[in-house]
Amino acid sequence: MIKKILTALGFFGIFIVALIFSVLNFHSVTIHFYLFSLQMPLVVALTLELFAGIAIGVGAALFYAMKKRQISK
Repeated sequence: MIKKILTALGFFGIFIVALIFSVLNFHSVTIHFYLFSLQMPLVVALTLELFAGIAIGVGAALFYAMKKRQISK
């Protein structure tokens, strides 16, 4: 029971820190690509970068697991 409460408090703390970060970093930034550029809030750019990194990591882990499964057969 105590472990669940501490876990919930930890997640709540992380949520509050992320919320404060989001509010304080809502400045507009320009991201330049080779052929075009995008203008968006810094928080949106960082969130998109986070999700892209997660997707790349999951894809790499799946590729490694599938390759390892083929070798073991």
